[in-house]
Order: sequence, then structure tokens, then C-alpha cells
Amino acid sequence: MRARRLLAGSLGIVLGAGLVSVTATPAQAYQQWDVTKSGWAYTDSQLPKKSFVNPSGDAPIGAWADAGGKKHKSRSYFSFDITRFSGAVIHKADLVIAEGSAADCTSAQPVELWRTDAIKATTSWDSAPRRRELLGTVQAGGEATCPGYLAWDIMPALQKLAKQGVKTLTVEFRVPHGYEGDLSHGRKLRPYPSIRTEANHTPTVTQIGLEFPSWSCGTRDKPQPVGARNYTLMVRGADVDPYDYDYWGQFAAWPVGHEEQRSELSGSSYSGALSKATWDMGQYPHGTVVTWTARAYDGHDYSSWAKPCFVKVDGERPATPLISSVKYPDDGESHGGSGVPGTFTFKANGSKDVVGYYWGRFGETYNYIAAPQPGADVTLEYTPTSFVEYLSVRSVDSASNSSEVAEYDFFVKSTAPGVRVTMGGVGLPSQLAISTNVEGVTEFGYRIGDGAEARVPADADGTTVVPVVFTQSGLVRLQVRSYVGAEMVGAYTEDVQVRDTPIVESADFVFPDHDGVVDRAGSFTFRPGRTGVVAYEYAFQYDEFQRVEAAADGTAVLPWTPTEPNWYTLNVRSISADGTASETEQYQFNVIDTKPTVSSSDYYEFGAWGGVGIPGEFNFDTAMPDVDAYLYRLDDGPEQTVDPEYSWARATITPEHSGSNTLTVRTRFLDGSFSPTRTYTFEVSDAPVVTSSEYPENGDGGQPGQPGRFTFNPGRSDVVEYRYVLEYSGEEQVVAAGPDGKATIEIAPTHDGSTLLTVTSRSADGTASAERRYYFRVRDPRVNVSSVYDEYTPRGGIGTVGRFGVDTEIGEVKTYEYQLNGGAWQSVPKETDALVTDISVTMDRNGANVFSVRGRTEAGEYTPQTDYPFLVGTAPRVSSTAYPEGQWAGGVGEPGDFTFTQGGPGVVEFEYTVDNGEPATVAANAAGVATLTYTPTSASSHTISVRGRTADGVWSDPTNYYFLVNFS
Repeated sequence: MRARRLLAGSLGIVLGAGLVSVTATPAQAYQQWDVTKSGWAYTDSQLPKKSFVNPSGDAPIGAWADAGGKKHKSRSYFSFDITRFSGAVIHKADLVIAEGSAADCTSAQPVELWRTDAIKATTSWDSAPRRRELLGTVQAGGEATCPGYLAWDIMPALQKLAKQGVKTLTVEFRVPHGYEGDLSHGRKLRPYPSIRTEANHTPTVTQIGLEFPSWSCGTRDKPQPVGARNYTLMVRGADVDPYDYDYWGQFAAWPVGHEEQRSELSGSSYSGALSKATWDMGQYPHGTVVTWTARAYDGHDYSSWAKPCFVKVDGERPATPLISSVKYPDDGESHGGSGVPGTFTFKANGSKDVVGYYWGRFGETYNYIAAPQPGADVTLEYTPTSFVEYLSVRSVDSASNSSEVAEYDFFVKSTAPGVRVTMGGVGLPSQLAISTNVEGVTEFGYRIGDGAEARVPADADGTTVVPVVFTQSGLVRLQVRSYVGAEMVGAYTEDVQVRDTPIVESADFVFPDHDGVVDRAGSFTFRPGRTGVVAYEYAFQYDEFQRVEAAADGTAVLPWTPTEPNWYTLNVRSISADGTASETEQYQFNVIDTKPTVSSSDYYEFGAWGGVGIPGEFNFDTAMPDVDAYLYRLDDGPEQTVDPEYSWARATITPEHSGSNTLTVRTRFLDGSFSPTRTYTFEVSDAPVVTSSEYPENGDGGQPGQPGRFTFNPGRSDVVEYRYVLEYSGEEQVVAAGPDGKATIEIAPTHDGSTLLTVTSRSADGTASAERRYYFRVRDPRVNVSSVYDEYTPRGGIGTVGRFGVDTEIGEVKTYEYQLNGGAWQSVPKETDALVTDISVTMDRNGANVFSVRGRTEAGEYTPQTDYPFLVGTAPRVSSTAYPEGQWAGGVGEPGDFTFTQGGPGVVEFEYTVDNGEPATVAANAAGVATLTYTPTSASSHTISVRGRTADGVWSDPTNYYFLVNFS
């Protein structure tokens, strides 16, 4: 029996008279109960006959002295209602009580807890409850927290009482017999003990079974057939604890009669107190009867094992079924006819446990037919819908094992009658034109919707026309059959769309054959799509509906003259006498304009663009046919003509004044007639127009310091001066206009790159024009250098050849002159067919290097010198005549020499690896050179990695040499 001493701060409990605290922790699947006393009493040795039941004050135990110095001995008893624990599993139970006072806290003193009989009204020292068992002894006192808390582990005793169904627990607190008379061992307890418990009700199993077939659970005499594959086992649990809603199943299975082969598996939890596990039935031999069972686990306790289920493992697939048909034999010939049903028989082919067949077309098996009894044949009536048919069939046994898929191929005669439906509308005459290619057809049958089949004779040529009436709108099933005497030889089925929309016709507005024309009158005719039409409602585009009355025959004519070119939708619906509206017909057509269209991407119809003397392109087009030419006039100028290319034409027009300009355009047709005139108004900016031959607008010209002339042309007639700002100077300059309104200035740009010149003009009264922004580009005179060598990362080594790409914007340059590290100047001609000219130099020193280059024109003028710094490493150089770098050469088994040359001074040996193999070394000669002979053992690519070492042990930078070995 365990007992322990607890500190006050460590107790998360409620100690108070008459209180029960209950908490639940669902994830742990148990409840926590704090049970307090239902009654208490104490006894006094000085008053051995007197009862002290449910008194006030603390509970004395051991020896104590009264006010007169007389010594008493007491024991205290407490009762608890433990009804709630009946049938529960108790995982923890601590009885805790607080000390009120103690005679001596300096040393540890024993306190006993006994289970006793119940307290009575007559309980006294002489009539004390009988002790039944010692629940434990704790040591009180001897701690800093005295008085404190005393606690006993009473879980075993409480569990025993719960199993026995005992409803009340009574305990006695006392000092052991040997110390009970010692006043130093006396103490008083607070009369609020509590039993803190963690308890749980064991779950129960309500159902077990296979997931498929649903919750099936075979018996020993009739085990459930299963295939040799995975099955899902399921168990459903239940619990009286309100907080237990998740259950996990534990599953067990073994062959009948061999429980020593039992194996177990834990399942996963699902909602609804459900747990599932996947069990491999394929582990058991064919024919094995397997027992399986399950129990529920609520996270704390297991239920009992459920009554077992039984399965019998069927590991054999049924035989491939046999398929036959009298009407449609599989003999490579065509039989029957389109829409003619046939009977097909599926046979189990000797598999007596076949319970059904899955069938479909072209490899799919999705339809199911159950066999009347295991192993029996089934019959399918099937109507083919194409000339070549493929029936696919597989059988399935009681264990859901499927056979191989049997394919049944057969051919069908093309005997379906041809049907052409001329739709009149709802309730109006329609007709069926029926024909056949089968000789001897005597009559046709047709059926509309759910109506009865009607028969009509076939003409001698195998055709007939049948008047019919469709009585309702929507999709209507139309079935037509052809007969030779009483035998049906072909069938055709179609879902016919029946609509009550009116018919809209027009000779003037027909897309795409006949477009309408603006201001040219036309008309639309409306015909009914149902009976009883008295009027039509119509709307163009999204306008409100308008009404037009129908004539006695149900038709109406709507005259209409378009005023705007557009793509139009005419919405029309018919109206019956009772106000019923039909579906809406949408009639679409196009209306074109007789006037030509005018557009320009230089001079738009909004804003101010271009300038005086700046030409612009104008596009003319028309949707009208038979175009001969376009005639246009700018303002009051002469009318000019431009010939079209197909229907469109383009004219370049140069405005002569700023402000509003008017362009009028008309079309001349091949018959000599003209279209109405289109007027196109655009605004020309009054900003000055800037020109320069040295620095053309949006082009390259000159270079820094090279002057250029810029001419300012007036955008209006009263210009007296110009003000201009060069982008990077920021200072506005003023120049007077000449008598012709022009001015010319000279600018020598100081910066290369894109440059903006902003110019405005002023009139005598100070009126400023719009701003002209003139962009030009000043060429960079320097030579640009590009290379993998840079001033940050050392590359290569002495003797390595490096490539430098050079280019310049100065087109006059014909030659590049270059030097390495201040050495002699060398020259190379500028590439004429490429932007970049390549220059190769051989490195002659490690560390910092400078490549210098300048351009030279044919006249002997030089560009500024460009100095390009870069770093050269210490990597050795590798070369080979037999296997040149990056090239296919040699072959397997053909040796080749590879020369290693030091990339820095003092190299005494080289370390190398081939294709990341083991490193090896080769000694260098006095010049820092070594030769390796290597024989490839495989084709394709190879890499030799090399680094050099000096006499003082310093390694050079590494280098990789890549080469390719021929396959043959």
C-alpha cells in the first residue's frame, strides 16, 4: 500500500464541505472526480460513551489536553459516497486532508488511514466502527510546511469496492497505537477531506464487420467469402462516459483451429465511434476459414473482445466467361440491323461460384447483372448503336473475385432509316422525310415522345413523307423504324429540339450574304412558331421591347432604316391571345456605313499631336464594295486622290498650320458614284519643330564635345523668340527668331547617352507655345570591354590565352589597338560583320593585370583609351595534340600525351585526377612542365583536373581540361 506526504502548493484540488468537482479530458478518455465527505465523526477517550457526529470544528487525532490539563485521545472518521465508481476502472485515487494544527512539527510522525465500517448515530469511543484494512501510513511534520497536507494512495481499495458495488467508503484517521497516548503526536485535521480520482468506464463493442459487403459478419457454419486481397475490418464502440467520442479498434485474426497463429493490428479512428483497419486476406491459403474479432479502446481502457466473425478465403479467380448470340454471332459477318435488339448469353464457363456479370462496351465493364443462382447463365437484351460493336464481360464470384475480361466483337448491318425533320413549330405542321437503303421495306413506324407508334407505307423507292404536329416545346424523343412485313429491320432515334420561337426573315439584312446599309430602308418578316399568335414584341440590341400586331395568318412585317453602322441583334418573341410569350429568337445581322472610316496613329481626334510640317499617315477604309478611289481634302486645300489596296488606302499628309485641322474624305465607286463625306478633325500642336542633321531626333549622332546645329521652326505665325533647356544643364536659354520665324543654335553636348532638348516659343505678347521635347542620343566614344576575366576572381595562369571582346559606338573606328600591362601596342581590324571584335592575349604574369584598348579611325583619330583591370591566377595550362580540348578525337585504347605547364613560377610537381578518380602526381622539369600519357578506357566525355605544387608546398589554383573520346 502506497502513502505519501503532499505539500499544499502541489495540490490542484478543491477541499470544501459537500463539494464534488468533476473535469473531463477527452483525449485521455477518463474523468476526474474530487469526492468530498458525506458525513464525519470523532471519538473521545475521556467521554467513551458520547457520540460526536458531524460536529463543528477540526477533527482531532491522537492525544490532546483540555483546558484543565486532562489528557484525551481521539480518532476521526469520514464517510464518502462512492456510488459513481460502480463499474468504473479507477486509474488514480488519492485521499487528501489538510492539517489544522500539530503538537510538534519538528519531527516526522506517523498517521494511519484505515477503512472501517460505516459511521452511526451512536458512534463513540466504546462503540467505534470496526476496522477492515489499513490503507496506509504517512509521516506528518518534520517539514517547513507544517501544518500541511496529508495524502494516501487508496486506488487499490477504491477499485475493489467499486467492483463489489459498495456505495459508501468510511475511513478512520488515527495515530498508531504505540504513539496514540503521546501528547507530542497529537494533531487536528481540517474536516474537509477529498478523494481525487481519475476514472473511466470501459467501452463496449456494438458491432463488428467487413466494410464490404456492408458490415458483413459470417458465422462458423456460413463464413463470409473473401478474396485473397486487402479487406477493411470495422468495429463500432460505445461508452457511458459523455466525453468519450473517439475509439480505436484492436483487431485480431487467426485460422480456425490455429489460435497460435493469432495476429493483432491496431485500427484508425473515424467519426461516429468507428475504427477501421486493413487486413491482408492474401496471407492465408485458398480455402482457409479465418476467425477475426475486435475490441474497442477509448484511449484508456479496452473493451472485451467481440463475438468473432468468420471469413473463407477464396484465392482463385473465376474462369473467363463465354458469350454467345444467335442474332449477332461473332463470325466476322454483319447481322441484324441498326437499332435491332439482340439477345446475348453470358456463361460461367465452369465456375460454380459466379454470382453475376459486369458488362459494357469497348473494354469498359460498368453494368451489373446478377445470376439467378451461383454458376447460372444470364441473358442480356442489347440494342447495338454502331456498325462495329465490342461487348466486354467479366464474371464475379461471391468473394468479389473478377475473371479476365472477355471481348465479344460483332458487326451490325447498316439498316437505320434516314430521317429529315422539317420543323414548323409548336402545334404547327411539321414533316418527317423518311428513307431506307434496305430492299423490301414495306412500311415505316414512327413514335413521338411517349405516344404510340404509327405505321405508314413505304413508297416503291423506299421513301415517304409524313406530316406531323409537335404539341410541346423542348427535347422530344423521335423514334423511327423500318419493317419488311412484320419484321423490324432497322431503327433510328433522335432527340428533336422543338421550339415555339418565331421565324425571322429579311431580304435586306442577311448575314453574311447581304449587309444592311446606313440610311437604306429595309424590312423584317416575322412568322409564327406556334398557333394562336396575335402579335410580336421586338427589340434591337438592349432596347425596350415594342409591339407589332400580326395579320390573320400570324405574320407581321417590320420596316426599319438603320442610322448607325453596327453588328445588331434583333430579339423577337410572339404573343398569343392570352398574353403568353414564346421563347425569344435572336436574329443577328450587320449594318455597314456608306461613309469611309478615317484613322491615324500620328494625328488622333483627341489631344494635340505632331506639329507644323511634321507629316502623318492617315488610313481610309470602308465596308462598301466596288471601291474605285478615295478623295480627300485638308482644310481648304485641293482635293486629292489615292488608289486603294483592296478596300483600304493610306495617305501621307503634312499639316501647314497648328490648331484645328479638318480632313474630309469620300469614296468613289466603280460606277462613278460617291459616298457621303466623312469629316475627320484633328489638332496640330503649336510647339516648335526641331531639326538637326548632326543629332537627328531619336537617333545617334556626334559624341561629347562635338557641336551640332539645331534649327527651331515656328509652330505659329507670331513667334519672336525661342526658349530652350538642355537636359543636363538645367539652364534656360533664349534665342530670337528671325524674320521667317526660325532660329538656329549650336550645341556641343558634354555627356554621352540619351539627351533631351526642351523648346518653347513666345509671341510678341508673351504667349507661350506648347513644349517640344526633342530626344537625341550622343554616342559614347569609349571602347567597351567584356571578358570572363575580371578584377574580382583570379582565373587561369601564366601562359593561358584569354579572350576580350571589344566594341564601340563610333562607327568611324576601323582598327583597335591594344596592349597588355603597358607592353607594346598591337592592332587588330574591327569586325565588319559582328558587333564585337575578339582579341586574344597570352597571360604573362600572375595577379593584377591591365588590358588597354583604343579605337582608331581611318583618318588616324583615336578614341579615349579604356583600361580594363583583371586578375590572373596560378592555374596550370593543359594541352594535348592527340585529344584537343572540347573536341572529339582518338578512341578507346589509343594513348595520348597531355602537357602540364606551370601557371606560376616554382612548380615542382603536378597533381591530377581523371574523371574524379584517385589523385596521382607527376614531377615537373626545371621549366615547370610535365607530360602525362593517358589511354582512355571508355568513350564519351572525360575530364582531367590538375593543380601544381611549389617546392615550399604551396598549391596553385586548379584547372579542368575537358575532352571527348570517339566511340570507334
